[in-house]
Amino acid sequence: MPFPLHAVALTRLGVPLIDAANVEDLAATCAELGRHSFLLVAAPPRINRTTGLPVNPVAVF
Repeated sequence: MPFPLHAVALTRLGVPLIDAANVEDLAATCAELGRHSFLLVAAPPRINRTTGLPVNPVAVF
């Protein structure tokens, strides 16, 4: 198994993993607002028995 932590986190713990996130715009917005805490909402579509679904992450300040 090439990524055992991914397999355990996804299947056994139900932890959503976001790989290769582009956070440059988020970092710029944080610096502009002078805030570095926010709520991250990432809701994948409800399709059973799948992995690797795209999400639309939203940062709420």
